[in-house]
Amino acid sequence: MFSTILENFDDPRQHLGLKDQYDFEKISIQHMTVCEVGEISIAGVQITMGENVVDLGVVKERAPSLWDERQMISESYEKHQRKDLILQILALNRLKLILLFYFIKLGISKSHEKFVWAQLTPCCLQLSASPNVLKFQYKNSVRPPSPLHLDSPTKYVLGNMAMILDSFMGKCAELLTSFIEEEAVMLLGVKDELKKLQRRIVWIQNLLEDAEKRKFEDSAINQWLRELKDAMYDADDIIDLCRIEGAQLLADQPSKQKNPTVCCNFPGLSCFTSVPFRHKIGLRIKELNDKLRQIHEYRNLYKLAESTKPANQITRVDVRQTSPMTDSDIVGRKIEEATDDLVKLLTNVQGRKSSLVAITGMGGVGKTTLAQKIFNHQKIKIDFKLKIWVCVSQTYSETGLLQLVIREAGGSYGDAKTKSELQTMLKSAISSKTLFLVLDDVWREDVWIDLFRIPLQSAETIVRILVTTRDDDVAGKMTASIHHVTELSVDEGWEMLYRRLLSGREEEEISSLKQIGIQITEKCGCLPLAIKAIAGVLAGKERNQKEWEKVLRNNAWSMSQLPDELRGALYLSYDDLPSHLKQCFLYCCLYPEDANVSRGTIKRLWIAEGFIKEQQDSASDDQFLEDFADDYYDELVSRNLLQSDSSKSTYKMHDLFRSLAQFLSKDESFCGFGITQYKPTSTKLRRLSLFASYELVIFADEQNLAQMTSELLNLLRDQRSIRTLLASYVPVPLDNNQLDRIACLRVLEITFLKLRSIPSAIGDLIHLRYLNLDGTEINEIPESIERLSNLQFLSLRACTFLTALPAGITKLQNLRRLGLYNTPLNFIPKGIQKMQQLNDLSGFVVADTDITASQTAEPQGFLSSELEELNFLKKLRKVTISRLERAQTGAVILKELPHLFDLKLFCTSGRIYTEDDINRVEKLFNELTPPGRLEELQIRGFFGLAYPSWMSSTCIGECLTLLTRMELVDITSCTHLPPLGQLPKLKFLYISGFSAVKTIGPEFLGGGVPATRIAFPKLEVLKIRNMYNLEEWSFGEDVEEFDENGQQKSSPRLRLMPCLHKIVIKDCQWLRQLPKGLRHTAMKVLYVEEASCLEAVENLPCQIEVLELVENESLILISHFAELRKLIVRNCPALAQVEQIAGLQELKYVDDEWLNSLPEWLLKLLQQRQLPSDKNDDFLLQLECMETALRGCLKGGAYWDFIEKVPRVIANENFGKGYLHYTRQPYIYDTNLIE
Repeated sequence: MFSTILENFDDPRQHLGLKDQYDFEKISIQHMTVCEVGEISIAGVQITMGENVVDLGVVKERAPSLWDERQMISESYEKHQRKDLILQILALNRLKLILLFYFIKLGISKSHEKFVWAQLTPCCLQLSASPNVLKFQYKNSVRPPSPLHLDSPTKYVLGNMAMILDSFMGKCAELLTSFIEEEAVMLLGVKDELKKLQRRIVWIQNLLEDAEKRKFEDSAINQWLRELKDAMYDADDIIDLCRIEGAQLLADQPSKQKNPTVCCNFPGLSCFTSVPFRHKIGLRIKELNDKLRQIHEYRNLYKLAESTKPANQITRVDVRQTSPMTDSDIVGRKIEEATDDLVKLLTNVQGRKSSLVAITGMGGVGKTTLAQKIFNHQKIKIDFKLKIWVCVSQTYSETGLLQLVIREAGGSYGDAKTKSELQTMLKSAISSKTLFLVLDDVWREDVWIDLFRIPLQSAETIVRILVTTRDDDVAGKMTASIHHVTELSVDEGWEMLYRRLLSGREEEEISSLKQIGIQITEKCGCLPLAIKAIAGVLAGKERNQKEWEKVLRNNAWSMSQLPDELRGALYLSYDDLPSHLKQCFLYCCLYPEDANVSRGTIKRLWIAEGFIKEQQDSASDDQFLEDFADDYYDELVSRNLLQSDSSKSTYKMHDLFRSLAQFLSKDESFCGFGITQYKPTSTKLRRLSLFASYELVIFADEQNLAQMTSELLNLLRDQRSIRTLLASYVPVPLDNNQLDRIACLRVLEITFLKLRSIPSAIGDLIHLRYLNLDGTEINEIPESIERLSNLQFLSLRACTFLTALPAGITKLQNLRRLGLYNTPLNFIPKGIQKMQQLNDLSGFVVADTDITASQTAEPQGFLSSELEELNFLKKLRKVTISRLERAQTGAVILKELPHLFDLKLFCTSGRIYTEDDINRVEKLFNELTPPGRLEELQIRGFFGLAYPSWMSSTCIGECLTLLTRMELVDITSCTHLPPLGQLPKLKFLYISGFSAVKTIGPEFLGGGVPATRIAFPKLEVLKIRNMYNLEEWSFGEDVEEFDENGQQKSSPRLRLMPCLHKIVIKDCQWLRQLPKGLRHTAMKVLYVEEASCLEAVENLPCQIEVLELVENESLILISHFAELRKLIVRNCPALAQVEQIAGLQELKYVDDEWLNSLPEWLLKLLQQRQLPSDKNDDFLLQLECMETALRGCLKGGAYWDFIEKVPRVIANENFGKGYLHYTRQPYIYDTNLIE
């Protein structure tokens, strides 16, 4: 402790307006620096004066004149000598408060020519003020840490905790607990230090709960957490290094003991070559322990309390079932009215070629939801030939947006690069098509005024633009018609919350909580997104007053350090997450706004980063890390933090949730289009995600590419702690020197780029878990990849120049997924059976024995993996095997793979096979009996004459009991279809290329089925394509039959497809009729294309609502579809009669065959549908025909008497720009043809 008295200063009470006596209770500072020019910068200044706490953040001022005294900097920092306190009272302009500059423990090292940052040990100063005297007492007994060498001052905010310390420290402690007892640690000679490290991590982890609560009130604790975070990243790297080196020493032990001249024979001693490493790693562990000791000692200074709950407690994700919500439920009934009003506005032509409508409102109020409902509205789909959705966001490329719209409009921009060139091409691309364009999330009016206005308004077509923006001024400057979306009423908000939480028998429980629920709704500002977020929080709570009160009173509602739009329910929904889910949520923002991200991809990234923990109390040994990642994903979806598609196979993040995640992780993570948006910070960047468009890279000139590469090089040169690097269409400079700078990488993804080579230094990225090079032009993988012993995921899909893998790739024994689909490999190197963790193998290639034999004869040659090696991969869940025609029999027993659920078996199509080849492939497929738990099966190119025995009528129902999806393609020699009707769980069936099948009969359902059995009991979608010789399709006489009144005629032996929704038949040119057995299925949609011999489509299921007939040149009759709502006929020239479809609401007729008149059946149908002019009807007629036929529809034309009585008509000229838009009520008539 020391004290300093400074006299003869102005009375501080004059500045503060204080009375006789006032105590400054506390001043805390995070950082201090002095520059060469004499400028002082202090970060994290907080002054406590009674009940008032003032956070001054970062302050810069010129130093007092005393600073120029050279003796003030003569002592080195290493001696930790405290300098005299320098004080000057300065008035702040806005706050009118006193800033007290002082310099304690001046941090200037003799070893640096320039002044550098010096970190102040967080300290307390007791100040008492009286006229002309200030007395300071400095209290700190803790040894100061080493200097920080930073480039600029920083203020700690929430974002510094991107790494969730609790979860991360728990992971490190558990790794150490198991690793310490391994023999490798003894070989390394670091057991004691690692035990000490493990203990200190646990001690400090117990302080985290209190520190996290107080970090927003005390900037010094923020700094403490920041130092701890950096230390834990170091700990993770050190543990990794020890595990890698220890494993290598263990692997080398047997060979060393056999050769005593190489290594001494005493147990526990490793080869002398490891001594330097052991010394180096020992020093690193000791330094880390010292650092953690200092951090732990601060607990007394900050009075941090130890937690009483178990550290890093992870529970099994429990996803509550909530009621399925439609879009209308999400934001109340008002959205339905708004949708209808805006659709009418947008489809009301009235002579206007273009119009612009803007939806405005604050973030989370439901602007995008409303725009989506309009975009998907049936009238919009009908009225506009082109519908394009563009997410604009705050940062965008003008040329990129233009290229996107041109591409979506079906145009081509070639080598065009300038804005003006692309605008001309856009105008041309849409000139003959009606366009509905949505510009979502617009922040500046320039995107319309300078980019799209001229080409869209000058195009000779009808264009409607719908914009969403938070800013009414932006919409006003665009001269748009504005629809402002307001918050829900309190009652609507409560109804939405109630519906989202309602499930099962809980209606009464939730209703009893209405009053507190309304308070929560009001606290959400009645914003739909906020209500969804808080519903995700409440869904995991007990349905009682106490639990809901806790949510209502949660301090997270009032987190003042967040931007306004991210406060409240959005942050609370994040804060409520368990720590292991927080880090997963933050990671999801590493993709561009509005991007659809694969569920599988994000799961693999989570695993690679170590976020997924295998639970010790798992009830089943069959669960993998991927299963636990599935649980995490499902919970984030159920909490409404991720927006998943209907199948939950991809996700999006709402822009506000993405902004929240980016804000919370901004000091560690960056995601953007190119590197120019990155703003350097004083913290270490850990995750870098860069994306660009395909066009930007393909058509960029050399200068732009060189600039992009240079900017990225500069960043990577300065940021050496990056753990994740994602780059899509971004030129990443990879060479040995560059890879050495990013040695901490866990994840490296460089995709869809003209990357032609990988440097050998890739093998030095020993921490790497995830390597994705999909779509690159690499032609070789370095042998050094074998050193990546931690690698878990390797993806080389669609690498069209890659024909071989290095022999050492089979040494990657921790690999979980090997993706090789659509990469033209000749074989897989021998030894794949050693990769025991492999559970996803996409693209196993059976080797050509002639090729591999010639290679092995050469000095550098190596053998290929044989098919039987798959028998040893007991964890396989997904496997694709190609070139099966090369395989030998007696090779593999798939049914012994207990976890396999997705199997793809490919032979090469289009080749001529001998009789020996056919016999061998038949025998091989008989041996490939899949396991009983198989869910998806795809077979391509099978050329045997008989199906494998496990697909026979006596076996298939028992062998494939869980199969839900099946694809059979290019099976060219079998003359009938297998008995697939016996599959009890099959939902999707795709059949294509059965060129030898002429008849589909009862055998398809499963011959000899017992009475009362159901064929295809779960089938929902059936697709039949490319059956070029199929002539007849029948289900036989034993299918359930009904009379005209729907009554069963007789006792059937078989019911057929009770769950069927859709059938697609395409390219079956000899098929003469559709099976009568389809009549009483539940089919809703039927699509038939290029069935050239089909003459009639009639008497099919009465429930069919959509019928589409395309290029059926012999079709004459369409009849008896009582429930048909939509009929599409395209190029069916023989069609003469359409009848018994009284419920039709929409008819689309398309002629691409240069006919100059409308067909008689169409005119007759229109005549039958004529209604009194005062009766409202939603019937819509769409025509795409030649100009002559279109002119006949105009006033005074040959068909006007028919057209005039149709409620709505949209007619467009094929291969031209002519159009007619007509509405009977209200009357609208618009055409660009001269009558």
